[in-house]
Amino acid sequence: MFYPLPDDFFIQLKNKYDEAVANNFLNFNGDSVKNESLKVTLGDDSNSVTIDLQYSTIHSLMLRPEKGDFKKNPFEDPEPELTIIEDFGAQNQFRIVYNKFPVVPRHIMLLTKEFKSQTTPLSPDELIGTFSILKKLSEDKENQWFGFYNCGEASGASQPHKHVQFMTLPKDFTPFPLLAVENSDSFIPTTKREPLQLPELPMAHFIAKLPPKLDDLDEESLVLYFSSLLQRALTVLRENDAKSISYNVIMTTSFMMVVPRSHGKYEDLGINSCGILGLFLFKSDDLLARVKESTPQKVWQDVGFPNTFGQPSDEYHY
Repeated sequence: MFYPLPDDFFIQLKNKYDEAVANNFLNFNGDSVKNESLKVTLGDDSNSVTIDLQYSTIHSLMLRPEKGDFKKNPFEDPEPELTIIEDFGAQNQFRIVYNKFPVVPRHIMLLTKEFKSQTTPLSPDELIGTFSILKKLSEDKENQWFGFYNCGEASGASQPHKHVQFMTLPKDFTPFPLLAVENSDSFIPTTKREPLQLPELPMAHFIAKLPPKLDDLDEESLVLYFSSLLQRALTVLRENDAKSISYNVIMTTSFMMVVPRSHGKYEDLGINSCGILGLFLFKSDDLLARVKESTPQKVWQDVGFPNTFGQPSDEYHY
């Protein structure tokens, strides 16, 4: 099922990135990035969970165009200096490129060659492409990787051309979906068995644990995992009269999560999949200070929808 990647993929990933940085093809100054790691306990005395967060101030993000600022589609013909794999997929329908405005080193993206809208769900071949990359990245012994897709007007997406992004997690950072799946078996959610949620989080978030071996996944199962989680998100959007169909998809080789979205920003802070996962990205110290005056719970509450833990679904749900 998986699309092949070259044996020297990691060598290409490192060498081409180093070359792009040395020649200023990327707008990233890692030395100026300020990271603050913290833990926050949610819930009450009878039921609580402690999750990892990271606040990152990345001034180079100020150079990244806001949504709608692009004079042309930068993904239509990406710079060769940022292109890692020109032809990827069963019909060579994808490219793998670096993000020109990276959040971490070797921040990469899967792009469709033909224009497809970032407001559309992930197709079967896009899911296969995504998990082919995640499977390869899981061979990295020094880093944990995750993939994410920001879909729709209120998802935090900044580019209308369809793309899935891949980043490394901070050292010793446990993404909260892993807490939800640690005592679960792998299963495709149905009306008889709901997706996993942490009841302590203020936002609706739908999680499924994937099989321990990705090779046990076939195309049909992968599509069913995604569509069953998307179903729950669409139901939340419908029941809350959402202005747009917007959601974040966050994936590792261990889990898949879909989070319905009500707003793309908290005050002036754009929140995409990274913020949903607890990785808050700030362009300025002022934005960081404003979020610190609030709480992560307030941010999640404002950009998502109320947690639906314990609420059953039926065949009339999407």
